[in-house]
Amino acid sequence: MKGRSVVAVVLMLASAACGGGSTGGDAGEAPGRPAGTDTTESPSTGPTSGETITVRLYFTMGEQVAPVGRAVPRVARIGAEAVKALVGGPTEEERRNGFATAIPAGTRFNNLVIEGGVARVDLSRSFESGGGLGLSLRLAQVVCTLDAFDSVTGVRFALDGRLVDVLSGDGVVVDKPVTCDDYGELQSGPGTPAGLFAGIWPFATAAQVRAYEAGGEQAFRDPVATARAFAERYLGIDGAVTFDFRPAGSGAGEVPVGFRGEGGRPATAASTMVAVRQLGTVGATGAWTAVGATSPDIEVDAPAAAARLASPVALAGRARAFEGTVQVEVREDGMTFGQSLGATFVTGRGDGVLGPFSGSVGYRAPSKPAGAVVFFEHSVADSGSAVLRAVAVRVALT
Repeated sequence: MKGRSVVAVVLMLASAACGGGSTGGDAGEAPGRPAGTDTTESPSTGPTSGETITVRLYFTMGEQVAPVGRAVPRVARIGAEAVKALVGGPTEEERRNGFATAIPAGTRFNNLVIEGGVARVDLSRSFESGGGLGLSLRLAQVVCTLDAFDSVTGVRFALDGRLVDVLSGDGVVVDKPVTCDDYGELQSGPGTPAGLFAGIWPFATAAQVRAYEAGGEQAFRDPVATARAFAERYLGIDGAVTFDFRPAGSGAGEVPVGFRGEGGRPATAASTMVAVRQLGTVGATGAWTAVGATSPDIEVDAPAAAARLASPVALAGRARAFEGTVQVEVREDGMTFGQSLGATFVTGRGDGVLGPFSGSVGYRAPSKPAGAVVFFEHSVADSGSAVLRAVAVRVALT
């Protein structure tokens, strides 16, 4: 999970199969690859028999994309039906299992044409709104969903009928066909734990979300307030300064967070990006949960998000920090800043340039099945107790 100032991170395998099936929320085994056909696949394509077929749709889980088996109407050209289902977002059951979407609400599916193996998917222009992590995630969602079909060897994007070479103000280049493999760094491996709840804090299970939403508390029904509390209580960024919420689809987004400088001077730029999701009810009454954090100054390659860990844990990435020092802690669910199962430090570079780090951290036997590995830089002021920036990676623990 690379942290480039809230860089793009997107994930998981591809393939989808025949036969009627029920909607699933399991990110482990998914159905086999469905056959595809070359031709135009428009929104008007209708069911041929009333039967269903299970396809593989890619939704977000934390800062990754993961496959979900979904039963859709069996039609002559199933690719369009799959993209329509993807644009419609996860079902309530899928959301309860930790899935979300980075595709902006209101995005419309216009058309799908497959010629010579290249799928040209046409969506409304709202698809490219926003940038950073959200844009990369939604690109991977669409590409991996279509790449699951045998007839597709690559995907191009059109917006409201016009083939595009560059998306959004971020300047993401899409002038050549891309495949799911192009998003490999954003995908979990085959060992990704099925059913791993995406939330780190304040809710680490679907039951906790439901219990909170059934009550009258309001603190975590606002994404910015949730991100601020997570930054302070979990990451240790004392007096965290938050900036405007950046939506990344229905019930998902990011909140830039900065630290206070000498004399309590508020930050003017973010040092950490907190990813938040609604993992229960989506909308004004739903609770928000922090599912991860990234920083442009600490890029983590290992452990990967949603990985199943065993002690000791291999650590790898790049960092720039005072004297290159980055603290690392393994926390199980229920722990907050200052608590850990095991801790160490790694060393990147201290001259303002990202430098590689590697190492390992051991941890005592957990009492919970999941948690997070947290990387953070201490301030040299305040006796080194304050945190300036942090990365949090959701993991399963053994």
